[in-house]
Amino acid sequence: MGAIQIELPEPVRQRAAQLAEQQSMSLDRLIVVALVEKLATMFPDEALEERGKRGTRQAFDEFMQGVPDVEPLDSDQLPGAWNDAT
Repeated sequence: MGAIQIELPEPVRQRAAQLAEQQSMSLDRLIVVALVEKLATMFPDEALEERGKRGTRQAFDEFMQGVPDVEPLDSDQLPGAWNDAT
């Protein structure tokens, strides 16, 4: 790995440190995770892009026929505010 030194505005550093603590990770690790996530949104995986192009609505519908039509478990329910938004 390579090392870099960055200067963060104090409020940003404080919020990042708080989040890192909540997630039980170091501040360095949180910054790496955040950067990797951002890069993934800006530079999508080409293999996934190609696979997506091969997909069809018919294949999706056929796949979904095998999924049971049941209510999710309580542990898989969205919070009430999410359900109210639909």
